[in-house]
Amino acid sequence: MKIRQLFPALVLVGFIAFLAWLFLVVLPVVFVEAKYQFKTFFSSLGFSSPSALFRPNFENFTIVGNASKNKDYGIIIPKLGLDERVVFNVDPNDTQQYTAALKKGIAHASSTSYPDSNGLGYYFAHSSSPGLQVQYNAVFYLLNKLEAGDEIYIWHEEKRYRYLVESKQINQPSDVSFLYENYDGEMIVLQTCWPPGTTKERLLVFARRAKK
Repeated sequence: MKIRQLFPALVLVGFIAFLAWLFLVVLPVVFVEAKYQFKTFFSSLGFSSPSALFRPNFENFTIVGNASKNKDYGIIIPKLGLDERVVFNVDPNDTQQYTAALKKGIAHASSTSYPDSNGLGYYFAHSSSPGLQVQYNAVFYLLNKLEAGDEIYIWHEEKRYRYLVESKQINQPSDVSFLYENYDGEMIVLQTCWPPGTTKERLLVFARRAKK
């Protein structure tokens, strides 16, 4: 009898949980993917942006490395149309600290290299939205679309640094061996959870500082 009485409440709780998952995880990544595909389609037709159909010489949808809105501390990935703020020197083992940083954008892990320094600089962000904060929304969802040779720009103290993607890999969450390898020259790694909406694995994209 008690089970029958509780059944409607359990169904309601399950339905609310489903709606929350749909709103917080599915919709953000669907929106980012649709936006990316839409822009890519117009680019393949030879238009710099959808607006170029009506306004010639309109600004290209692909963000240029020196046109960032975060010229003090930021990261630009032209292929993905990504232009986000970076919070430097964040302790990746301090949940409170990195959660606060990810509300603002992308986090740079403390004890890893800064731009214009040899070694590995480690940057991480979400691939889907685990909360109601707008800044969480799928910042690194499109990271897997990067290929060797794609550009990444990092702004640090109002100076711009250019990197070229070399490789990407998928690791287990416990595998942080990449942080302790010896790197020749200046490298960065971008990390996010993978697949989007889960914490099953980690997607890593490695890029090297461009010579020019």
